[in-house]
Amino acid sequence: MLAKRLHIQLMKWMPNNYSEAHGHVHELEWYLWFEGRQAFSLFDKGDSDVVPQTGYFTDSRDPGAHPIRPMIYPLVVNNRFKVRLVAIERDGPQKIDPDDTAKGEFYIDLDIKYPPVSDWRIIAADPRNTDLNVEASFQLQWLDYVDTAEIAEDGPPRIIDKSNYPYPWGANVMVFEHWLGLGRKAPLKLIDPNRASRREYWMINGNAARRMVQDLYRFHINQLGVANDTISSVYVPKLNAGHVTVSLYEHDFSDSRFAQGAKKSFGSVGLFNLRDTGFDDRVSSAEVIHTYPKVIHRDVH
Repeated sequence: MLAKRLHIQLMKWMPNNYSEAHGHVHELEWYLWFEGRQAFSLFDKGDSDVVPQTGYFTDSRDPGAHPIRPMIYPLVVNNRFKVRLVAIERDGPQKIDPDDTAKGEFYIDLDIKYPPVSDWRIIAADPRNTDLNVEASFQLQWLDYVDTAEIAEDGPPRIIDKSNYPYPWGANVMVFEHWLGLGRKAPLKLIDPNRASRREYWMINGNAARRMVQDLYRFHINQLGVANDTISSVYVPKLNAGHVTVSLYEHDFSDSRFAQGAKKSFGSVGLFNLRDTGFDDRVSSAEVIHTYPKVIHRDVH
């Protein structure tokens, strides 16, 4: 299954209310879930008058370890996913004093509002039924695209073209509003209406010669599908026939400043963040060169 592995740093947690009287011993456990999969759990047993030190995630199951702001790496399939915090305070015998439970949840949507690096805070509470109140905060620092067996894929087995895995965009050249292929996106379609020119040439390799075709596609401001000066990442795919080179320009082809404007080209397969090349939010037009062997059809008699 294609998914994204999030890089999450847990910053702090705080029992705002153990739902226990002063001088009692609490048995608290809480669980953090991303997209319906548990990513972290913590058991905390001790005096209800004592709160954890900021940044410490000491677990009663492993009292000798005192992790400070640990990293977790939950998997999510979608760019919009639910985060849930569930807290349980274990009390006495159930018939006398049932457990207190509380939860909190919200959605993170990476495409709409938030860039990859962002800070979050979640509270598990149920004020109508319990005083229990637990808070946790975390920072989303980065993500990786992965092809993982940890998440089962629905549907019957089928033949899948995995030549561009772990990226989910297939053999399409793509531009994106945010880093890491997030935000608004648009394919740069290699179709006749977008083709500006075609040329053929011979490629000599030792004693062998091969006829090659090179198509040039141009995409103006109004063709990109993502507003100019907001593009922050580009994806260059591996093609079944030939390869592509993608060039991004600071100005549109019809702009009088085009010749003096900056340009960045990408010829390797992969996902590239434009900030790494100093070209973040500067793209106004794009050019794709597709080079591939010419197919020669011979008559068969």
